[in-house]
Amino acid sequence: MRRMEQLAAAADNSMGVFDGALDDLSAMLFADARPLSFDVTGRIVIPADLLAHADIHDTAVFVGRGNSFQIWNPDAFRAAQERALGNLRTARPNIKIGA
Repeated sequence: MRRMEQLAAAADNSMGVFDGALDDLSAMLFADARPLSFDVTGRIVIPADLLAHADIHDTAVFVGRGNSFQIWNPDAFRAAQERALGNLRTARPNIKIGA
């Protein structure tokens, strides 16, 4: 829940209240958000519609994203990683560490 609150605050602080882009961003970020349930052992139960959307059937891969993670169909993730690597090779970003 904290992450959703951070996203909401960032959107509110970076855009005007009457900004149409804020409406679009808010709808994209929050309209389909919902709490997830847990099984008796404490594992997250992913709703069937989300599994279908991600084309996840028997196997999934958990992908770290800094402060969060994503759950992918393994084949789709490999393809996305290859695209991302190609993008990075082209862009050659520079990450600065420290002050």
